[in-house]
Amino acid sequence: MEQTCYKCGAAVDEGRAFCPQCNAPQIRVAAMEPVAQPAAALEAAQDQAPARSASSSGRIDWSQALPAVALAAVISSVLMVVPLGAFGLGMLAAGGFSVLLYRRRDPATDVTPGMGARLGALGGLLGFGIFVVFMAVSALLLGGGDKMREAVKEAIAQAAARSGDPQTQQALEFFKTPAGMAFVIVAGMAVMLVLFVGLASLGGALGAVLLRRKERR
Repeated sequence: MEQTCYKCGAAVDEGRAFCPQCNAPQIRVAAMEPVAQPAAALEAAQDQAPARSASSSGRIDWSQALPAVALAAVISSVLMVVPLGAFGLGMLAAGGFSVLLYRRRDPATDVTPGMGARLGALGGLLGFGIFVVFMAVSALLLGGGDKMREAVKEAIAQAAARSGDPQTQQALEFFKTPAGMAFVIVAGMAVMLVLFVGLASLGGALGAVLLRRKERR
């Protein structure tokens, strides 16, 4: 049986290694065709890869985190204004709820204590904003500002009465003036901001640790 030389086209007997006309080799190596993977398997691998990389990288998906943290801040603010609520408990809850709600929105993510602390800090910041709005509304509509000023003046008067130092009493009298009251309010707000962010951050870290322990059981 004859075959055609791929180079010059001359007839070549089957099994002959070289063409008798052009002496071209007649051995051809068949190229291996790639094995096609099923389309469903490729799509599944592509879908799982981003989730695994996101969970292992320790980064927060803020598009999922912001709604969760905002809701956590609202819940913690409600806890702070109910009769049995406490400010410290509400601040810690802001961080814990931030982690819990974020984990529910993004189940593939392994929330580390560091991530929980960042989520909690943001929850505390939003909670402080809600607290400031509540205090402003209370001062404008319910007369809360007058009550606050009277409480501050009474506390200053009691501190001045307990102090026997004339210079201390004179310094305390400054806080009864409008400028002194403004300073007290601003300083108090700054302290509240630090407490909100710090305690909520702690609550977020604790929430992440407890959530990890629960899932490992």
